[in-house]
Order: sequence, then structure tokens, then C-alpha cells
Amino acid sequence: MMCYAVIDTNVLVSALLAKKSDSATVQVIERMIKGEIIPVYSNEIMNEYHEVLSRKKFKFSPELVTFFLSAIEKFGILAEPSEQELLFLI
Repeated sequence: MMCYAVIDTNVLVSALLAKKSDSATVQVIERMIKGEIIPVYSNEIMNEYHEVLSRKKFKFSPELVTFFLSAIEKFGILAEPSEQELLFLI
């Protein structure tokens, strides 16, 4: 079954930090790569992903960050919210 989801930044961080390959966050990423979960993202979300994953405290390599962001763009759908939707979120 395929589903569409906005993947929370914390899920990405947790998956990259996970010690166990069967953790829930790792499973989300694996399902994304398998095409079972289609990530939905906006430019703002991608900017947040990049900013958070690039934080020094996580020690993720720039190559890993680029790989993850590229995977989201490759397997996902860019959905730009309207101005009205953005005001609702604020």
C-alpha cells in the first residue's frame, strides 16, 4: 500500500542516529526508498531539513545530508502551499 506523508524533520534525524535497523524511523525511510511512502515536501520543508541535518551537533557529513535530501526530491512530490495555507499554519 502506498501513502503520501510529510516526513517530520525529527524522523529524519532519528533515522540517521538510529542504532537499530528495525527502528520505526529507519522503517519510514526504508519504505520511502521502496516507494511505499511518497514524501510530500515544500521548499520551506527542504530548507528546514537542510538546516537541521547540517547542524554540527549531529555530525552528519555533507555528503549524507545531500544524499538524503536528493532521495526526498527523487522519490517525493513538491507541493507548494498557497499563501492562505501558509497563514493558517502560522
